[in-house]
Amino acid sequence: MKVLHTSDLHFGIYLYEHAIIDEQKYMVDSIIDVIKENNIDAVIIAGDVFDKAIVSQKALALYDELVTRLCSEIKIPVLICAGNHDSSERLSLCNKMLAELGLYIEGRLTKDIKAISVGNCDFYLVPYFNLDIARMLFPDESFENYNQAYRFVCDKIRSEMDKSKTNILIGHCFVAGATLSESDRGAKLGGAECVACDTFDNFDYVALGHLHAPHNIAEKVRYSGTPYKYSFGETKSQKTVTIFNTETKEISEVPLIPQRDLRVIEGTYLELLDIAENDEKKDDYMKIVVTDKYPTGDIYDTFKKHYENILCFEGMAVKSESTMSTLTAKEIVKLSPVELLKDYYSNKSDSELGEFELEWFEKALNTVKGGEDKQ
Repeated sequence: MKVLHTSDLHFGIYLYEHAIIDEQKYMVDSIIDVIKENNIDAVIIAGDVFDKAIVSQKALALYDELVTRLCSEIKIPVLICAGNHDSSERLSLCNKMLAELGLYIEGRLTKDIKAISVGNCDFYLVPYFNLDIARMLFPDESFENYNQAYRFVCDKIRSEMDKSKTNILIGHCFVAGATLSESDRGAKLGGAECVACDTFDNFDYVALGHLHAPHNIAEKVRYSGTPYKYSFGETKSQKTVTIFNTETKEISEVPLIPQRDLRVIEGTYLELLDIAENDEKKDDYMKIVVTDKYPTGDIYDTFKKHYENILCFEGMAVKSESTMSTLTAKEIVKLSPVELLKDYYSNKSDSELGEFELEWFEKALNTVKGGEDKQ
């Protein structure tokens, strides 16, 4: 059988305070198309179905549409474990009843993780959990760290699993050696909740969620990545869904083409204006970086005429004697009047302001501050 693996849908997420529910609806349609075209027998969603514990009605409706189309229309089983962004209680509501319809959901870690049998496979759902939950469930164990707890859970599964079947573990965690991307807001970088890769030994496939870049940690331990780009740091990446063939044990990727892509264009004002005037994909979500001008409202409005969906707009670096850095408009206002004048003059001229000009500017500035009306 062929199993489709995806994760981190993040229904209801906002990009720079902009709702992208329409793009996520298109994403769902694309995943459904891949399932039909590839005769998929089961679907895995490895956590973070939603972006927040409390989400909008539109996000809930989109989730309902996805699972209804999969379970009722296409009639294939769906296996979901909760991620750290999900509300475990909300996600697993009525899960016993839904399991009878082919929708298998596990919101919270339990003492005994039972196999879910589909065809020649046994699936094991391990939702996101923290060390406190593990210690509460297994008070007789002395877990010194998160990896010990996760290994204990996997050992319990291994001790009972049928080795004549294809055994697939579905989890949501940060595995040592994994590749992080810019949108991995929930990843634990300090190592406190890090799982060693050999914790998953002896499983035929480990379908992971939590990190947003699709990649293997080991031959059969894989992050599917997100099906959509959730930061401008991912603009050069190709989003995919993963297909695992339980007969051949082969792993393949199917690319997903978004309705609107995330793109970054950077260059001088005239260079970017030329790009904008000839751009054939003006509906994309854009980050625009102008390297030779400050991020003023007038320049923003100029590009807004070409790109309706500008989510991030940056201007050139503001130079000072000690450093060069890219500043936002809010940071620019923190510069003193003299610093602003010097920077403006240096960008308009090859020379620097002399002592005479600076002295007259200081006098004029002091006059204005004093409220005097003098020439």
